[in-house]
Amino acid sequence: MKKLKLLAAMAAAVLSLGTSITAQAALAIIAHPSNPVSGISADHAQRIFLGKTSEFANGRPAAPVDQTAGAARAKFLKSVLQKDEGELKGYWSKLMFSGKGQPPKEVGGDAAVKAWVAGNPEAIGYVDGKFVDGSVKVLLIIP
Repeated sequence: MKKLKLLAAMAAAVLSLGTSITAQAALAIIAHPSNPVSGISADHAQRIFLGKTSEFANGRPAAPVDQTAGAARAKFLKSVLQKDEGELKGYWSKLMFSGKGQPPKEVGGDAAVKAWVAGNPEAIGYVDGKFVDGSVKVLLIIP
């Protein structure tokens, strides 16, 4: 009887672990499906979204598109850009004031970013993984 209770408790723990993992959606860095780049590092994505480069690794132009406030943006800032909202705002303010850069275009949430990337061959953006479909190409998954 003790073994049965132990097995039941273990099964419940495994099920609750699976639920919490699936509740935390992965972030997908996406590009237009015609882009020949097969992947991107988080470091290179950071360089593109911070205006330090305007090209993919293969030399093709990269046009980043950002999200407005939300869970995907917060995760992207923390995981890829390694900045919070205040740090990012200060970063771009300094570059804009000196004439050395402009932040990526903001187009809205996940659906708007996916649509923009799907319609622009040079685009790169990020969305919650559940929004990915055949209209875009996944370059990197951030768990």
